[in-house]
Amino acid sequence: MVELIPKKEQKPIFGQIFFLIVSLCALLAVAIAFFVFRQLVENEREVLGVLEKRFLEDTRPLEEELAMQLQSARKKTEILGTVLDERKNALVFFRLLEQTTHPGVVFQKLEGNVKTGIFVLGGEAQDFVVLEQQRLVWEAQEGFSAILRDIQLSDEGKSSFEVEFVVKPEVLDSI
Repeated sequence: MVELIPKKEQKPIFGQIFFLIVSLCALLAVAIAFFVFRQLVENEREVLGVLEKRFLEDTRPLEEELAMQLQSARKKTEILGTVLDERKNALVFFRLLEQTTHPGVVFQKLEGNVKTGIFVLGGEAQDFVVLEQQRLVWEAQEGFSAILRDIQLSDEGKSSFEVEFVVKPEVLDSI
């Protein structure tokens, strides 16, 4: 019998099965890679969260310590400014003292307050005559008043004393 419709020649099935297997393997590899990468992303997000939490927790004490150091530095700067202002005001007193002190008088102790203008100095004069000359010089000054106290004579003839200076505010302000 003669066939009116010719049948196509069947190709070997091996090619179709091979590509089907390769396609299934590729699909399986992509699916496995998707799940593996998804798990890796989740793990990295957890690690990132832990690191961010640790960073926030770890830097807080450091920030607090640095803030305390900054406050301490500010306080020290303010104190230094105050001391420098007082020193600047005290320079006038020392200038007056330098100009009015007898060469035979030596001071050994100084206590004072620039704000009140009261200074107490302890010293020693060569002898009683030098101390009297010093008292007269201080008495003649207009910028401050000097009050001698606790005058003592030593065996060597030296006179130890304590003097209280009250410096007028306008003198301290005249810088």
